[in-house]
Amino acid sequence: MASFIHRILPKKGSDLAAFVFMFVMLWVIALFELFVVLPEFHEPFSPWYLIHVVCGLFLFLNVFSNLYQVIMTDITGANLALPSVLKPGWTYCPYCQMNAPPRAHHCHACNVCVLRRDHHCIFAGKCVGHSNYRYYLFLALYLWLGALYANIFHWQYVTSVIGTFGWATMFTMFMPMLSWMVGHTTVFQTFVTFMAGISLFAFVMFSFLLFFQVNIISRGQTSYERKKKKRLYDKGVVDNFVEILGKKWYISWLWPTVPSTLPGDGTNYTQLTESMKDM
Repeated sequence: MASFIHRILPKKGSDLAAFVFMFVMLWVIALFELFVVLPEFHEPFSPWYLIHVVCGLFLFLNVFSNLYQVIMTDITGANLALPSVLKPGWTYCPYCQMNAPPRAHHCHACNVCVLRRDHHCIFAGKCVGHSNYRYYLFLALYLWLGALYANIFHWQYVTSVIGTFGWATMFTMFMPMLSWMVGHTTVFQTFVTFMAGISLFAFVMFSFLLFFQVNIISRGQTSYERKKKKRLYDKGVVDNFVEILGKKWYISWLWPTVPSTLPGDGTNYTQLTESMKDM
């Protein structure tokens, strides 16, 4: 059990803080929606009550299952026999003391070379690359859907507790303790407004995150390549997504363990020719 927890928890202090914050807030918001908001609108175990429970549970479990896969999936291609002779387009990593294929980069936080590295995710404490990109994308998708669901679902309840929405409400959302200390809200109103503020902030953040990821994937780029304005590996929108989601992309969103074989091994990429770039 101790070794499992050691593998799950990020090693870097800032990553660990982000991981714990997200983990705790996901549980708090889920319990708030289930035990505080839902009974206000639907009789327990009524048809609509059960529909909301099932939908919420589907989103909740997919978030944590995809997060687990992001963390536990090997991102280094350790099972691959990497060449001892430097091949064209490959680079030598002095930190790992090994030859790294195109699009691979060394992460100093993970202390490994990551195949098709996109970025280091502070909430997972793990890099996102060739083998776990699918799980990261669906993690972002389900976090966005969950935030959207929560904001729509609890909005009427929140306004009934705190009154009409205005600048005072915004003040309470983002400075709940100060609002309570000056006597503007009760403890319960402060808690409800804080939940609404966190949910709204999460929706905005995940909207930008999801849009950014969908945009660079559709262009066949990683975050590093976007920064360098490189589009050397753009195969077209559909093939770009297949490269991330696998050959069974159309059902891979259902659950992270649904098998969807990736078309490559993360070491070989065909660059566009100059004529194809012009097109």
